Amino acid sequence: MPSTQTFSAGANALQQANALLRKNLVQQRRAYLTNLCLVSAPIVFCVLLAVFQLLINTLVLTRPEAQCGCQCTKCCRMERGKPVSCGFLETGYCDVDRGYECFETNDNNCGVQYSSSIQAIWCEIPYPSSWPPVTRIPPTTWRARPWRPNLGLPYTSTNPPVARNVTSNMFRQLNATIPALLSIMRNLMVRNGTQFNGYLLSELGMDFANTRFPPQHYYIDSAFVGGGSEDESDRLYLMMPPGTCAQYGVTASNTTSFTDLLLRYFLGPNPNLRAAITILQAAQALPPGFNLTAVMESPAVGLLNRTLVSCVETFTTPVPTLEDMNYLIYCGFRDARCNSTSVIRSYAAAWDFNELAAASHFNTTVLYNLTLPVSRNTARNYRLPAMVNDAVRGWSSYFLRAGKEISTELLGLMSFPKPKTDAHFDLSSLLGPLFYTWVVQLLMPTFLQQLVYEKEKRLRMMMKMHGLGDPAYWLITYCWYMLLYIVYIAIFIIVGAGAGLKYFRKTNLGIQIIFYFLHGQCMIAFAFMLSSLFSSSTTATVTAYLYVFASGLIGSLLLQTFMRTDALWCFFVEWVPAWSLYRGLFEMGQYAFLGVYRNEPGMQFSDLSDAKNGMLATWGIFLVEWPIFMLLGWYFEQVISTGNGIKRHPLFFLEWCWRKKQHDMGSGRRSLEAAAPPHSSLTVKGPGGEMADVAAERARVEGLTDVSNTPIVIKDLAKTYPGLDGGKPKRAVRNLTMAIERGECFGLLGPNGAGKTTSINMLVGFLEPSGGSAIIEGRDIRREMQDIYKMMGVCPQHDLLWEQLTGREHLFFYGRLKGLQGAELADAVESGLQSVNLLAWGNRQARQYSGGMKRRLSVAISFIGRPQVVYLDEPSTGLDPASRRGLWEVVKGHKSGRATILTTHSMEEAEMLCDRLGIFVDGQLVCIGNPKEITSRYAGYLVFTITVPPHEDERARQVVADMSPSAVLTYELNGTLKYELPTSEVSLSSVFASMSRAKESGLQVLDWGVANATLEEVFIKLARRIGADTKELT
Repeated sequence: MPSTQTFSAGANALQQANALLRKNLVQQRRAYLTNLCLVSAPIVFCVLLAVFQLLINTLVLTRPEAQCGCQCTKCCRMERGKPVSCGFLETGYCDVDRGYECFETNDNNCGVQYSSSIQAIWCEIPYPSSWPPVTRIPPTTWRARPWRPNLGLPYTSTNPPVARNVTSNMFRQLNATIPALLSIMRNLMVRNGTQFNGYLLSELGMDFANTRFPPQHYYIDSAFVGGGSEDESDRLYLMMPPGTCAQYGVTASNTTSFTDLLLRYFLGPNPNLRAAITILQAAQALPPGFNLTAVMESPAVGLLNRTLVSCVETFTTPVPTLEDMNYLIYCGFRDARCNSTSVIRSYAAAWDFNELAAASHFNTTVLYNLTLPVSRNTARNYRLPAMVNDAVRGWSSYFLRAGKEISTELLGLMSFPKPKTDAHFDLSSLLGPLFYTWVVQLLMPTFLQQLVYEKEKRLRMMMKMHGLGDPAYWLITYCWYMLLYIVYIAIFIIVGAGAGLKYFRKTNLGIQIIFYFLHGQCMIAFAFMLSSLFSSSTTATVTAYLYVFASGLIGSLLLQTFMRTDALWCFFVEWVPAWSLYRGLFEMGQYAFLGVYRNEPGMQFSDLSDAKNGMLATWGIFLVEWPIFMLLGWYFEQVISTGNGIKRHPLFFLEWCWRKKQHDMGSGRRSLEAAAPPHSSLTVKGPGGEMADVAAERARVEGLTDVSNTPIVIKDLAKTYPGLDGGKPKRAVRNLTMAIERGECFGLLGPNGAGKTTSINMLVGFLEPSGGSAIIEGRDIRREMQDIYKMMGVCPQHDLLWEQLTGREHLFFYGRLKGLQGAELADAVESGLQSVNLLAWGNRQARQYSGGMKRRLSVAISFIGRPQVVYLDEPSTGLDPASRRGLWEVVKGHKSGRATILTTHSMEEAEMLCDRLGIFVDGQLVCIGNPKEITSRYAGYLVFTITVPPHEDERARQVVADMSPSAVLTYELNGTLKYELPTSEVSLSSVFASMSRAKESGLQVLDWGVANATLEEVFIKLARRIGADTKELT
């Protein structure tokens, strides 16, 4: 008869979300230290970068090399760490690399005239200096023979005679008079020594060379500001035609000062400049009042005299073909090792004159050895202007002069005017993409660990079995992760900007908010998707951290290369979420770095349209991947079994295409035949077929035409696990068939591994049946578990509790999931705690509970919310006798109106609680009925025990044989004998009569007893017999 008790219809989606939200807030409040540590990660990283930035600003950017040079008023030459001689510098700088050290500076007098080439880039230079073009030549010991220490310069052409004439005009002697020379020297340095007009030296016909690498700029050319040392890299060469250096008394192997070299040229080997000036003034070749001392002591002469000068002669030599010349130049390189030799034969330059037929055609190629390990995308100056200038000079001298001077030469090189700049180095912008890729993703391992942990510990399934739907779980979990991420990123941006990191201050705040928000949604969705691929939270966490750190490192090594070389490949690589993040961070970092250097803002919305700006692409990728990851996360959760219930077929979304929907037949009546196949391929019967009571139960179930009023109807339920390593499949449950009525408590007995828990797990939706099905309150477990969850309660075999929650909070949470509210909820919680004797400990966290207290709390959870079906899997395990008795009263008090399935190893518990019992052995039901019926049906014997002295053992045996010829000896030890006496042969009265006669006959009986067989003895006997039989059939 249907019960009149009112049952909860379960909570709707909003109520489920509210319950989960309240539970999560309590958990997070208890774990506030963990959350504080989590959100403090960006603080640590930003402060660390700020400290490094401060150290750089203090220790590096305040060094003299990072500032415009100031006048040194005490420049001393150092020997063995001590100053030897000191002086006051009118111009130039005190070069530490050449053994000098400045002890005093005039910080009020700074400018390019006191700066090295490194310092010059920081100075205000409204009028840049010009410098003659310089050819970079090999060091003396590397120059090719037979011209060493002079220069051999190869060339080739399709017109050798004309090329010979052109190359003979490439280099020239000096071409100036003494008045012109002195006038040029007087005008070399102007504007108070801040502007050097080096192009005037080119007008004298000078061609310069140096062994140094070229400068990065032409505010100061390091070739002209040597320190006067004998080192060859400090030496400036004049390139002259063959046979001309001897006129100056200087060769490629010795040096002199710049002015002395000029005087030697104009006045002979032993020049007397003052005598020459007197003669020129008398001849009125110089203006009146000409001040020779002022010229010789001018800043320009002082600058040039600091550099030692040599003369090197140039020998142009023809080569038959371009291929030969390429081979010649390559093999001259120090690491070429052509012909298995390490001899170095370097050439400064070579020319291929392609077209020299007429004055209207000039086409030449300059060849040189590129020995710098620099990326092809890095712009560098390789002293090419001087090499091109030599070729143009030779061509124009031969073809265009024709009786008149035509200037086609490059006289000088100069950089653009510039304002004063300060040295800036923004570490956050330079290292930001790598470090921030790590920082921003640090939440992902935490998200993934929490998602997998709840599945691994079956907490997710426990919530699901008590009515929590997937939409509510996903909504609350997603919102919590998003809130945590927003707080995390807000702290990241605020602390970064507060610490003065230009990466945050220069980049538009709106761009940062949009970028981080979109990435956060994509990252959370990515974590949901990955959670279905792991069954261990430890493995998931380790994998996530490896992903975070590896993606940053690979992004900095791989993605930057793609960004520079292959935009298409870069776009495909960015579909990995971490690399999209890296690309966006890289773009912001580059714009911030340039903004610091140029003293401008970083990335703004107007910059998003730049041709190579990839920010919009990352936004688009995030927007596309966000819903895709969420959809895949939901799909994987359905088809991959990782602790979230029954997995579905990979094409479950197409079921409507091949399966016709089944409907109730006649007034809502549900047929069991619609829920399960009528025949199962897993049917296994004992040697003599099923027991009569099991067969009767099967017939009763098969005879049910309407199961809507029967709470639990099971037919042919089976579970088979695949064999391991090619072994036989394991049949855990074999065609379980039975029905449980409302108000009935059904007990499942069986040894460990018999299949009891597996059967429960299939009924609660944790495992998918291999065959058969079950109808719970008119709903099929294969297709309608979401509805079944709302009306059932479960006490699992192992306690599934949150250690941070109290017992009362557990009951409040599950009560809300059942739809309880207000006073009804509070009353249910209090009564639940009181019923299991936990009222005094209701406000203690579960971590403080003993094993027995946790077990009682699990039972209270299973009954809260008035479920219609309750599953109790070994509920009294670990309880003391008093608690066990109290728990039995709780179960008996909740039997009315609901179906209960209980598994236990306690025969006493089964007899106390269960209306019917089913004994499970090796996966199959071997008997069913109420405890007394089973005992009487399968016992059929009395248990007789007798103890006699050892010498009376044979007489005792004979007494039992006379009493019951079919008696079975089950135990024997030192005079104690235990028998099973068939009730068909004896009765209690006959046993007493037999024992009375035995004593009268003189048998010495120390003790004896007789009793009916217990349920436990029946269970053991059946388990041994049926277990052996079924194993023979397996």
